[in-house]
Amino acid sequence: MGDRAYAHVLCHTAALAVFEELGFGEEEYGRALPEGTSFLVDSEANYGNASGLRDLAAKGHVFIAQHDAGGDYDACRIASDGKAYSEVDAMVHEQRPCVPINSDGSIDKKQLRAVRQYWRTVARAKQQLGLVGQDP
Repeated sequence: MGDRAYAHVLCHTAALAVFEELGFGEEEYGRALPEGTSFLVDSEANYGNASGLRDLAAKGHVFIAQHDAGGDYDACRIASDGKAYSEVDAMVHEQRPCVPINSDGSIDKKQLRAVRQYWRTVARAKQQLGLVGQDP
């Protein structure tokens, strides 16, 4: 038994089978999705399915995902545009990623760069999934 958390992903419908192998199942999304794009959920994702999603990104799959915090890790926002993969920390009920503030009040520059890369990856993934102009 691992550390389980809620996770969801937006991906190409043609790739459903590989996401289902991780434990995701297709569910209805809160608004209409473009044809060929699916919304999947795993309400008990082992470690947020993070390692499985990294593997799928390495194989060129395009997706936008997130998982909630578990006992051993923070909530996370994840994106793959088929080439680049980005994974950043977030708060559970916040769609945007988080950037830590250092004790001297300065922003953690490494994390800020990671968040900027995440947003670029999300923009490219949204383009490929037909989600331009929509918040994932």
